[in-house]
Amino acid sequence: MLKFRDKKKNRFPTFSLIIWIVTLGVMIASYFFHQKGFLNETFAIKPNEIISQIKSQWLYLLKLLSSLFVHGSWKHWFGNMILFLIIAFSLEKRIGGFWFLLIYFTAGFAGNLYCIYYLSGSENYLIGASGAVSGILGAWIVLFPSLKISIIIPIGFYMQKAEIPVLLLSLIWLGIQIILQLVSPLDYSIVWISHVVGFITGFCLAWLYRIAN
Repeated sequence: MLKFRDKKKNRFPTFSLIIWIVTLGVMIASYFFHQKGFLNETFAIKPNEIISQIKSQWLYLLKLLSSLFVHGSWKHWFGNMILFLIIAFSLEKRIGGFWFLLIYFTAGFAGNLYCIYYLSGSENYLIGASGAVSGILGAWIVLFPSLKISIIIPIGFYMQKAEIPVLLLSLIWLGIQIILQLVSPLDYSIVWISHVVGFITGFCLAWLYRIAN
């Protein structure tokens, strides 16, 4: 069980809510209307096609962003959107819509660019918001460095409450991504290190926000 409270409630997280609703809508549409192939062709990108496509139409690069709304399965969607819900609303309330969108899409773009480099010969579509969600996680620890999450741990017949710093949890998460990449470097289904690229991008942009404000 997680409990999280953010005292800064001066903004409504409009864009976070829109992103969540759109990704959910795309996920539902892909299953109810059996349009997953169409969605991938329309909104996602193949690493082995990008060079030839960019030469003919620069708008093809926009697929590096539109692919963030497409997921391959409900497991994929839940994995990204649960973390998104925990982080995104409080982050947008803190920094506003402009900076939130800048961090989210820049981190997602950077993560996808790394995937293209890493999987340059792959014919698989790049889909999912993992890089973008990793980016807002990186921004979160910059803007909420002292935040703690209360975790209720069942121990026998008793419930023990423990408070764990978000910074520590984020570093553990970061280490897991690196380890998973090292033990499965040729697993083209998930490029774990692209999550790290998104995380670092969000971390750096959050520092820019702090400097600018």
